[in-house]
Amino acid sequence: MAKSDEPMSKPKMAYISFYAMPEVTDALFKLKKFAFAFDFLFLLQDTFNVNVFDFIGINYSFSKKGIQFTYFKRNKSTFFIPWRLLKRIRKLNPDMVYIQGLAYSHQIILLKKFVNSSCKIIVQDHANQLPKGIKRTLFKIADKSVNHYLFTSKEMATPYLKQGLISSSKKITQCVEGSTHFKCQPTIKKEPLSFLWVGRLDKNKDPLTILKAFKKFVPLHPLATLTMIFENKSLLKAVTSFIAEHQLEKQIKLIGKLRHNEMEYWYQKSRFFILGSHKEGGPISLIEAMACGCIPVVTKIPAFKTMTNNGKCGFLFEPGNEKSLFKVLQELPTVNYDELTQKVLNQFQNELSHQAIANKLITLFET
Repeated sequence: MAKSDEPMSKPKMAYISFYAMPEVTDALFKLKKFAFAFDFLFLLQDTFNVNVFDFIGINYSFSKKGIQFTYFKRNKSTFFIPWRLLKRIRKLNPDMVYIQGLAYSHQIILLKKFVNSSCKIIVQDHANQLPKGIKRTLFKIADKSVNHYLFTSKEMATPYLKQGLISSSKKITQCVEGSTHFKCQPTIKKEPLSFLWVGRLDKNKDPLTILKAFKKFVPLHPLATLTMIFENKSLLKAVTSFIAEHQLEKQIKLIGKLRHNEMEYWYQKSRFFILGSHKEGGPISLIEAMACGCIPVVTKIPAFKTMTNNGKCGFLFEPGNEKSLFKVLQELPTVNYDELTQKVLNQFQNELSHQAIANKLITLFET
């Protein structure tokens, strides 16, 4: 019998975000605003027919670069049954469903009834809170239908495993939530002891611990600089007061908010990226920094440990501990910058890039 010349059809993938944004009436808004969370999908086209389903303030469908986007109109109600979505899923008959967030157990339970038994369901953590009350029971029921969970760090899944919410550690894969197109620019010179902060000025990010350690570091290295880009200003008064009190105006530059495309230059010209976070899901700011070759100086929390390969391509200090940070800062002047920067770039490419996310999804589907 002659072989058919018709190409084999690609498996179908459904990307689903149940998080509603009813205030959004521009169908392209989310693609622009949250490109970091979507752009890896365009790298999956050779493997899958990709369909995106999402909820905003209007009903709208369109295609972009071969991917079909379908938006359903929805309000902010916490509990809802997405009948229109479920009917579309049944018609699509996907081979894999990729769901954003761990807070949608009842939707997963229903969804399982609208897909075939071989369809793989993958759920991405977004630093979600552990379920309570009846939601715990629903989570355990939904877990029976979930093939894989993606966490920035496997350590972040530990509470779910210990409490029996996720039935097996074999279901856990390390994968970041999104990535960036920012790039390292070798023609832009990085000053040896230039530090960049990109993050909110709040208690969780903990800028004051950074400033206290930096204050001790400056007398030893007067050319060291710290540039701070931020949007939230809840601790701005405390930050400005500290800088003035210790006469650090020449070493510390407060920029405030920038347009996103303006930030790439600051990443490219800074040698180190520094954050004092007590808790994180996997911030895009660190991914952007590493894409531009910034060496991380960040807290020893699960997400950061994984993102820096347990400190092999960066430096880790204890959250809220200025002595621990100061000890790290003292090591930095003797660092082989070129060697460590290359490790940072390799880690970005292999684990944190859009291509890395796409590769992990393909692997999970094929295994």
